[in-house]
Amino acid sequence: MLSLADGKSLVPEGIALPTRLWPDRRMLALAGAAVASVLDGCAIAPAAAVPDRHGRLVGPAGLVCPAAGEGRREDLATALIRAGAGYATADGDTTCAARRLDAEAQARGARRGIWSLATAIAQAGDEQAMEERLGLFSVAEGKVLAAGGRDRIFLNFGARWKQDFTVMLAREDFATILGDRLDPAILRGSLIQVRGVVRDEGGPAMAPRRRGEVLRIEGRVDPAPDTQALPSRRRER
Repeated sequence: MLSLADGKSLVPEGIALPTRLWPDRRMLALAGAAVASVLDGCAIAPAAAVPDRHGRLVGPAGLVCPAAGEGRREDLATALIRAGAGYATADGDTTCAARRLDAEAQARGARRGIWSLATAIAQAGDEQAMEERLGLFSVAEGKVLAAGGRDRIFLNFGARWKQDFTVMLAREDFATILGDRLDPAILRGSLIQVRGVVRDEGGPAMAPRRRGEVLRIEGRVDPAPDTQALPSRRRER
C-alpha cells in the first residue's frame, strides 16, 4: 500500500508489497528503499482505481516522470517490481501480468531490492517457512513429491502430507494454468514455482486460479523411491 500526497492510500494492481507481518523484517526496509527510488521525481496517476471497503484506492496506476522526457509514463506496478519493491501478481490482463513477471525476473536476476535476500523466495518443502507466511502473499519454489486428485488436483511438497505445504487447484484451473492434456502425475519430481496468499487448510496451502501463478521451472527429475506412493492430501473428498 502506498500513501499519496492527498492523504489517500493506493493499492496498485499487479504488485504485492511486503508488509510489517513479513517474517524477515529486512524485507520492509528494502521494499521501501526500492519504492523511494522509483518515485523520486515522479508522480502517481491512478487510472481506474476505485475505493475498497477500507477507503483505499485499488486498481491500476501509472507512473509519470517528467524528468525522463516528455512526461514518460509507464505502469506503476511494473516499475516498482523491476526495482525490487515487491512481487508480481497475476492480476489484470494477460499481457500486463506477463510484463510484470518479466520485470520480476529482471529484478531477481540483478538481486535488486527484496531480491537481495534469500528469504524473498520461500522454500516450498520447508513447513515452518511456509507456516510463517500464513496470510501473506508469497512466492515459493520446491520439488513436487506427489501429485494427483480428481475434481481437485493436489501438489504436495513435503513427506508429511497431512501438514506440509500443498498447492490445490480445481481441475479446470489446472487445465487453464498448466494445460488440459497434462497428467498431474507428470509433475512429480518437477521444480515448481507458485505465487499467491498462503492459507491454512490443515497445513499451509495455496489455491492458484490464474495463469502465471504456477510455473514449471524445471523439467521432471527422478523422485526419491520413498516418495512415489505418497497419498493425496487429506483435503480430498
